Amino acid sequence: MKKFIIICMFILFISYVFSGNQEVSASIESTDEKQRVIIGFEEKVEEEVLSEIPYDLHHTYDSFNAVAVSIPVESISNLERQPEIKWIESDQKVSANAQKIDWGYESINTNLSYNWGLTGKGINVAVIDTGIDEEHPDLNIKGGKNFIDTSSSYDDDNGHGTHVAGVIGAKDNSIGIIGVAPQANLYALKALDREGEGWEAEIIAGVQWAVENKMDVINLSLTSCKSSEAMRRVLNEAEKDGISVVAASGNKLLCSGEYLNDVMYPARYSSVISVGAVDRNKERALFSYGGDSLDFVAPGESIYSTYTGSQSGGGAYETLNGTSMAAPYVSGIIALHKQAFPNLSLGDIEQMMIDHSVDLGERGKDFKYGHGLIQSLERPFLDVPTNPWFEPYLKSLYSNNVIKGFTDGTFRPNTEISREEAITMVGRALKLDGTKRPSGFPDVEAGSYSSGYIASAEEMGIIEGLPSGDFEPEKSIKRADIALIIQRAYQLNGDTSIHGYTDVEDDFYAKDAISKLSSGDIITGYPDGTFRPRSNVTRSEFTSLLAKADEPSLR
Repeated sequence: MKKFIIICMFILFISYVFSGNQEVSASIESTDEKQRVIIGFEEKVEEEVLSEIPYDLHHTYDSFNAVAVSIPVESISNLERQPEIKWIESDQKVSANAQKIDWGYESINTNLSYNWGLTGKGINVAVIDTGIDEEHPDLNIKGGKNFIDTSSSYDDDNGHGTHVAGVIGAKDNSIGIIGVAPQANLYALKALDREGEGWEAEIIAGVQWAVENKMDVINLSLTSCKSSEAMRRVLNEAEKDGISVVAASGNKLLCSGEYLNDVMYPARYSSVISVGAVDRNKERALFSYGGDSLDFVAPGESIYSTYTGSQSGGGAYETLNGTSMAAPYVSGIIALHKQAFPNLSLGDIEQMMIDHSVDLGERGKDFKYGHGLIQSLERPFLDVPTNPWFEPYLKSLYSNNVIKGFTDGTFRPNTEISREEAITMVGRALKLDGTKRPSGFPDVEAGSYSSGYIASAEEMGIIEGLPSGDFEPEKSIKRADIALIIQRAYQLNGDTSIHGYTDVEDDFYAKDAISKLSSGDIITGYPDGTFRPRSNVTRSEFTSLLAKADEPSLR
């Protein structure tokens, strides 16, 4: 009997030891009998510390003194005692969040942005994913890098990354779909394999590449279950460099046997904008993770976008579900904000998105919807109210790059416009040479923003100097001078009678110009029958006059 008991205890002991090893193996994944880890050093990367053990180097992260390597599991405890090493963490698997299964653009009001000509032009967006279909005719891919093997190709062999890229920036053309920011520059950083999976080390390397290559936005439609010191550090570096990082909140799945009580990683990091998904009824999608760290929700169910493969000689398209599909809506909207407000901070842009999001669920920020359903940019000026009288004119000139606003994101519609501002806008509208250079006016500095346009306008006979020979560029411009400049610039013909302006004499220097603009419905007088030629002009007033001259359909 004793012998039987001893044998049973021995079997139980062996079973316990075996079970314990399996548990470690499940939490620390290994490849080819080596463990993938990320090692952080105290002051600088000292690879010689690893010289006594066999290791495979995957990536070096110079920005925060770390390396990603594969080493024997038994070497980890010894390395942790080395004074040069600050921390060691296991690399972990990350995966894309899509379920195969476009209403989305309407729900976030992208048409408001398009009407202003906002397209994400000039903004660099890094899509760290399964790659992007290099041959897809509906995508504007500027470049990229492969982080999972030595191939130079970042072509998508899964479809997930191509789908995400289409939501962000599918071209505004005659085929397929249109993205939120159709003229953004897409960069394909291939860090996930054909199964939509990969190692966190490759994701970190992709983020580091994005920082080094001056990306404006990083899209991470992928998730992992655990926090990572290396990932946290590299994302902090991205934030410090002014890069907006957007990540999917995660689809419902089990992590360590239990549902998470917050969004997944990397969306949970404070440096990341986390995005959950809603359906077409603006209800939280059943698969979408919520939590205290959730920032916004976006369309994520039945989203139609670009995909790998070809159909009838063109690119393929597919409908997918997932928070992976929601995140790129926010990335695209951030691209529009960065195009419109290049000088605003990340915090300012995020606050703008919070202020304009549609509150869902409980009032204010909540567990299921964050701040609410993200909305596209309504207008590219912070101080322009909804539907002002001058909006059609402002919209026309802004979309044609005639008006750019001030560095603080304002238009200042009620501020008087200066002489150099007016000539600069006329010069842009006529596409004159704006290269900074000396002009014929001694008080116009050659290095000023307006010097090139003033010089070109003088050469073309659009402007003349004052009797003193000066131009007085910073002085407010008069209504009479505006009429004269616009008439000369656009060579407008019309009735030269006064149309009853009691304060414009027959021998007034701008009389004919005022008459021609009046007969052409470009300029009007006041109800009392006056024109007030010597009154100053506001920016909104000048905008309407220039837009009517430049685009006759607005008259």
